Formats: sequence, C-alpha cells, structure tokens
Amino acid sequence: CTIGRVDAIVCSTDKNFLVPVGGALIISPNKSVIDSISKNYPGRASASPMVDLFITMLSMGLDGYKGILDERRRLIGLFKAKLENVAKSFGERLLDCPRNSISFGITLDNLAVIEDATESKDYLGAKSLETRQIRLTKEKNAQITKFGSMLFTRCISGTRIVPRSEVKTISGHTFEGFGSSHDDFPYAYMTAACAVGLGEAEMNEFFVRLEKSLGDYCTKRDKEMKKKMKMKEVDVENSSNQ
Repeated sequence: CTIGRVDAIVCSTDKNFLVPVGGALIISPNKSVIDSISKNYPGRASASPMVDLFITMLSMGLDGYKGILDERRRLIGLFKAKLENVAKSFGERLLDCPRNSISFGITLDNLAVIEDATESKDYLGAKSLETRQIRLTKEKNAQITKFGSMLFTRCISGTRIVPRSEVKTISGHTFEGFGSSHDDFPYAYMTAACAVGLGEAEMNEFFVRLEKSLGDYCTKRDKEMKKKMKMKEVDVENSSNQ
C-alpha cells in the first residue's frame, strides 16, 4: 500500500479459488484484527465454503493452482487487447486503470441515443432544467442497463454494467453514482475480468459473444429510432393536413 494503510484484505473464495459463491478469506498483518472479526461469527457461519475450498485445493494441488495463476497472467495482455478492439469497433474506448490487472472496463456512452430529446413531451413537460436533465439521464441509463440484460440472456455472466450518475436510496441512505466507485464518474461503462480459471478458448468465445451482443443491440436500437422518427413524421404530416 503506497497511500494510507490496509487493515484487512477480503478474498472471495469464488473469485480466487474456483469454488461456489459464499465464502471469503480475511487476511490482515494485525492478528488482533483477525481475532475481533472471528469473534463475530462463532457458530453462525456455514462450514460449506471451507469444505468446498478444502476439496478444491486437494484436487488441484499446489502445482495445479500455480498453473491456473500462470495461465491468467499469460492471458492478461490478450484479454486487454481484445477488449480494446471490441470497444473501438463500436466507438468506445478502454478505460485506463494501470493498477488493476484483473478487471478491465470500456465506456458505453454511445449505446444510449436520445433523438430530439429536447422536443419530447417528457422533456418539455419538466418544470426546470434540472428535472429535464434527470429525466434524460434516466432514459439513457435505461438503455444502457438494457444492454446488461441482453448479455445475461446470451449466457455472458460476470460482466458488470454501470450507468452514469445513477442515484438509489436504500434504507434511507442515498447513493450517488450507484455501482461506481465515484459519485460522478464521467462515463457509463462495462467491466469484465480476466479471472482465475479462465482458459484461452473461453476467453475467445466471450469476445465473440460480446461483439455479437453489441452489434445486435445497436441494430435493434437503430430500428427503434427509425420507427420513432417515422411515427413523428406521420404525426407532423397529419397535423399539417388538419
């Protein structure tokens, strides 16, 4: 740690050891921190994650585990380059996060297209510029999160779609920039991880599906925009005839 201090590190067992979701290892340079955390869980936590980890480690062995770590390191450069190429194909770019060698992000700002937004009924009906901007942001975010649902239905899991300036209130607490690590991050983005256990064949299949999903989304979005434009032209023509 170059700035501040690290009291503890939480390692999810599913992300680090290829076991089902539900467990974590807590690591700390201070034994008292571990002791205080342990005292909160005696007799309450399930033993299943420990059993899963034990079985997995026995089956892989030390050499097997080191092997998948080496494979992940080998794939990092390829993963990053392929993700950047897919992003460029759709007018997006790779986010520069030099300290993160596991999870990578690309912008998604071009996915949301609001045609003639200032002339829409919702926009004109808003009483203030701030209200209008909130409505436009919600409309854009709805389009971006729709892409996330497309990925899920195409069996692309593990990615994360983060709209820009999302605001959510949970149990009375308001979170600005919900899902992001910054209250006002300037881009909507998607993250994908070059995780432990990923093979080259799986990686290549992921990018084939991702590129196809982006293409399908853009095609569908453009068709809907053309349909709205045509309906608007018909409305204008009918009003002029009257």
